[in-house]
Amino acid sequence: MTELLQFEDLVKQKFNGLSAGQKKVAEYILQHLEKASYDTIAKISRDTEVSETTVIRLSYALGFNSFSEMQKGIRKQILDQNQLAAQQDAGEAIGTGNPYAKIIEQDIHILKQTLAQLDLDHMDKVIDHLIQADTVHVVGGRSSYAAASWFAMMLGNLRDNVKLISSNGDVLEGLANLTNQSVVVAISFPRYARETHKYAKTAQVQGATLISVTDNKLSPIGCISSYTLLTNTNKDETGLNSIAPVVSLLNLVVVGMRMKDHTRIMSRLQKLEELYSAYDILFE
Repeated sequence: MTELLQFEDLVKQKFNGLSAGQKKVAEYILQHLEKASYDTIAKISRDTEVSETTVIRLSYALGFNSFSEMQKGIRKQILDQNQLAAQQDAGEAIGTGNPYAKIIEQDIHILKQTLAQLDLDHMDKVIDHLIQADTVHVVGGRSSYAAASWFAMMLGNLRDNVKLISSNGDVLEGLANLTNQSVVVAISFPRYARETHKYAKTAQVQGATLISVTDNKLSPIGCISSYTLLTNTNKDETGLNSIAPVVSLLNLVVVGMRMKDHTRIMSRLQKLEELYSAYDILFE
């Protein structure tokens, strides 16, 4: 029943009955609503300088059965608000008479949401792993395969030993070559492909670091990853996904790698340009 109320209204309703520590946590969550919906109890405890027990007791005081249930309710509220905003933006766009405006407006809204939740420190660690890895495998099944293919191609321009994993390829042979210095980038969005999840789990057994690109930290691939980059796909009424926002997020990783490893990457790109010219494979 508590999930039916806006979290802000719920806190306001119960505020006078909270302890001083619980009030401090509640105020912190309201100020960092989206971030707090994914943070651990320990992280919120450190940020608010109260005990972990106090953080947990806040969820009970607000009528939830657990802290995770409270976070789930907050995430649902945020998702509902974002969907409503997207629908309103789309409604305004439809008024222009352009039948394609709705799709563009939804993509823009998703990208704004992605930017708002982007953790720069987290992104920096992802980029470091991709630069330093001995091998990078990129995997994405079904509707995510196109994004995986594009990302693998771009990474292949920036560094060596990049492999796009296809269900038709030498999957097991590739897994056998992974080490604890390897990285697997798994791209997975609803409806989540089992083959992507299976490959990622097996890669972890081989010692590889798993980076996921998905829509939720609690998605099948998000739950098992060391690092997670979040965005959403643009679904239409049939349930089919547009991956434009996913490619935009992956492009941030590519740009970040170029900025961080600029000298080496520019040298590699120059060599590639010389080869392209020598083999006359591109129209200028």
